Parts: sequence; C-alpha cells; structure tokens
Amino acid sequence: DLGHTPFGHAGEAELNRLCSKGFEHSAQSLRVVDVLEKKGKGLNLTWEVRDGILNHQTQGSPSTMEGKIVRLCDKFAYINHDIDDAIRGRILKEEDIPDEYVKILGSTVRERLNTMIHDLISNSMGYDDILMSDQVHGAMMGLRKFMFARVYCNEVAKTEEKKAKKILAALYEY
Repeated sequence: DLGHTPFGHAGEAELNRLCSKGFEHSAQSLRVVDVLEKKGKGLNLTWEVRDGILNHQTQGSPSTMEGKIVRLCDKFAYINHDIDDAIRGRILKEEDIPDEYVKILGSTVRERLNTMIHDLISNSMGYDDILMSDQVHGAMMGLRKFMFARVYCNEVAKTEEKKAKKILAALYEY
C-alpha cells in the first residue's frame, strides 16, 4: 500500500512521473476490483463497498459507517505495521516509543491494536457515527507524529527510497 507514509507518497510521486495520466492510490484500488479482478471481469461489489475503497485514506470521507470503520482500522494497521517494520529495520526500538503513548495505547502491537479497536467500539455504541475517545485518538495521532519524526523522515530510512523508486519504475515498465 503506497498511500500512507512519506515513502508511500514518494512511491506515488514516482508513479505519477511514470504514468501519463498520473497515479491515485484509491482510484487504482477501485480499478483493481472493478476491472482487473476475475481476469478482467471485475467483482460485483455494492456502491457502499466501492465507496469505502475509494475513501479509505486519511483525506477520504466515507459515506457509510462501515467505510468509516475501514478508514480508521486502516490507520490502526499502518501505524502498527510501520512500527514493526522500523523495529525490524533497526530504525526504532519498542522502548523508543514515548511513555505518554505507551501508557494509553500499550507497549506492544497487540496491546495497541486491542486498545484502539475496543476504544472505537465502546465510543461508537449507541451513536450514528464511528468515534474514538479524545484520549486514545490523541495518543494515536501523537504516535503518528512520532513516526514522522523518527521513522518516515529518518535519514537512514530515506536512503532506501532511491532504491525503492528504481524498483518501482522497473516493475511499472515491466
């Protein structure tokens, strides 16, 4: 998924350079299910599912409760996946995550996901909207800012960007 991190945006920018009509992550995701799946026949998806696919990114505005859930769960997944990647890449250690976020969200991927998901469920029950508590949402956004500062814009991680652009260009040309 190229759409979430600065590396993803760099990848998307590289695809914009390569594609004559440009590249838009969510539009390509919709193209995959509408046109490319089932050997060119596409999938028979409802308008609601297609709307969720089209609007799952941060700037998206899903029209349905299900789409809103997918949009938030996508954030939960990419933040935690990126933390795991950064730890495996030795750019970050679990103990580098600020205590203010650990105290609220937990100290492991499992704990963070559990906290975010349960918070989403408990704060949305009885409402016609998908909601998070201010505390958990604030910690998640703080963790996201931390990831930008320590990982996404990290010089060590950025050194791989040039290589990734070459691979992306080669794959596209192929």
